[in-house]
Amino acid sequence: MPWKYTDDYYREYTRTTWNEAAEAYVGLMRNLEPFRSDLIARLAPRPGEKILDLGTGPGEPAITIAGAVGPSGHVTGVDLSENMVAIASRVAKARGLSNVDFRAMDGGDLQLPDASFDAAVSSFGFQIFTDPEAAARGAFRVIRPGGRIAVSVWSTGDRVPWIHAIIGPMLEHAEPDESGYIPTPYETGGPGEMVAFLEQAGFRDATEERREYYLHFADQPAYFHAILKATPIGHSLSEEPEAVREEVLRKARDNLVRWTTPAGISIPGEGVIVHARKPELGTPKP
Repeated sequence: MPWKYTDDYYREYTRTTWNEAAEAYVGLMRNLEPFRSDLIARLAPRPGEKILDLGTGPGEPAITIAGAVGPSGHVTGVDLSENMVAIASRVAKARGLSNVDFRAMDGGDLQLPDASFDAAVSSFGFQIFTDPEAAARGAFRVIRPGGRIAVSVWSTGDRVPWIHAIIGPMLEHAEPDESGYIPTPYETGGPGEMVAFLEQAGFRDATEERREYYLHFADQPAYFHAILKATPIGHSLSEEPEAVREEVLRKARDNLVRWTTPAGISIPGEGVIVHARKPELGTPKP
């Protein structure tokens, strides 16, 4: 019988699987640092600002931004995963940071006051939000007039080999829902897609930049540990029959050969950074 995709199902699946992956994801974050650095540079946080981090995971880029806004500023990180929030809170406490807090919250249903932040940021969050359009609208609401937003998402599958090396084989066996839809990690990475989400929410002057970096793994076991333990991909694959799992892993290993070097696996991924602003009050609509 065909299955049926629903927002409630996907939201709970996302919460559960990221709770499972939370501890392992901390290790994977080191490979994502170049993307986060570009994102923070595009946001350009200033001392004294209040910043919202949507889909903060285990606390980044919120914790780094907390250093930029200083003691007179504040950063709030929200994430659907309670385990991610617990890790982020623990790290902030260990570092003695008093200007950052973390809350378990759906990025598409922000329980935050209107116009309460100078800016918002999201590092690879929008492609896993249940409703990215609602997340964009929520961000627009809680940012003050004249404020800004900077978002990064993964590009399309062919330009994100580090994920597609295994997602490609998985999609060969994926069963679409009754409407023919198959969820992927590339929901918002097509040309102009993230720009459209933000502009439809009311943001202006949206710009899109694409950045490619290589992710490095010591060997194939290290890669598979990262991709299967630190993301929900491992949970999804575990739900397949054993024969399918073995076939997917075989094809993924073959895909990795191209990116194997004497020093290990060096495999690229393209991220999309989109920056936009909320109009000042009284600004006429275009």
